[in-house]
Amino acid sequence: MALIARVYRSDPDERRGAPRYPVLVDATLRASDEGMPLDVLIYDLSMTGFRMETSEALDPESMIWIGIAGTRVNAAVVSRRGPNGYGCEFVTPITFYQLTEALNPPSTVVSLERPHRPEGMPARISWNRVVLGAIAGAAFILCIVSLWLA
Repeated sequence: MALIARVYRSDPDERRGAPRYPVLVDATLRASDEGMPLDVLIYDLSMTGFRMETSEALDPESMIWIGIAGTRVNAAVVSRRGPNGYGCEFVTPITFYQLTEALNPPSTVVSLERPHRPEGMPARISWNRVVLGAIAGAAFILCIVSLWLA
């Protein structure tokens, strides 16, 4: 039984499973379950993979775990090693929501808490209270003076 197939040549960018977006995203890489986390820089990101730079030597076809803000920790396979880092493919593609979160990380909001005031230390008084107190005091004095002169 013969199988007939056609081979097409195409640009490598056209063969990708999903469009890649140029980004500069910090991420955390683990090369094994017990491996120490490594900081990496991701340059391209798509729903199916990414390109990253790291100082760690990785073998093609090795399994890695990558943590990108907004995408959780995802398993990936090193697809290729090139002059500009490593090309990796997610074992399970990330969702559109995860891709959007990674491309547009939320700004970090730090909640400010009032510092604890030690016993015996006077509370800070706002200028609004000082002004209102001065106005109330002046009104009281005007009332007394007007009653005395009447």
